[in-house]
Amino acid sequence: MPRGYAGLVDTPRDAAPSGGSVFYRPQRRSKTADGLSRERIVEACVALLDREGAAALTMRKVAAELDVHATSLYWHVERREDLVDLAVDAIFAGAAVAPAPHGPWTEAVRSAATAMYTALAAHPWAASFAGSRPLVGPNALELSRRILRGLESTGADVRQRAVAATAISNLVLGAAVTAASARALGLDRDTALTREVVAAATGAGVPSLPVLEWQPRFEDALAVLLEGVAARLGR
Repeated sequence: MPRGYAGLVDTPRDAAPSGGSVFYRPQRRSKTADGLSRERIVEACVALLDREGAAALTMRKVAAELDVHATSLYWHVERREDLVDLAVDAIFAGAAVAPAPHGPWTEAVRSAATAMYTALAAHPWAASFAGSRPLVGPNALELSRRILRGLESTGADVRQRAVAATAISNLVLGAAVTAASARALGLDRDTALTREVVAAATGAGVPSLPVLEWQPRFEDALAVLLEGVAARLGR
């Protein structure tokens, strides 16, 4: 989801943002018989990232994953950042093509925000990339539009909707980064380290909550946020 007030204006599908995004450059057909395509490159990127993490993503390693020479990739992508953007947007594909729920605006917003968080949390490498790169791929934009359309239906003014959308975006990205960090450190399991961290964080010798409840579920945090948004928007 675009971050910040200026980035929350709905982007037309045929508009090209500044920065030469890979999503707004025409795709080229392969000149060789290796059958290389952007789709195959993206699949290889996601597989590599899931297996080895963000640090493993290089043009050379992706080429090795595809059993082609690294120079072949440059016909389809210009730089490593293109691989990052394509891979991140690819993980949102399933949620973006799923039908949007019917019902009150809160359901539309909750569904899209939860789908984005779930995708990011399922791929720990994606959260850090999403926090540092603009999410302007077609799948991310579709989910963002669902949130913006839901907020628009409240009748609130543009400024209030932008504030609400920014808060939702920050929660999604922040929660995903936290979940990825906790998983990497093993803090998503009941271990001695987790108990030590919880005790230090709460200032108590023994945590007052069950050790795995020290960090609430995303769904609960989103529910609290949406209650505040509804109250602020007067709905």
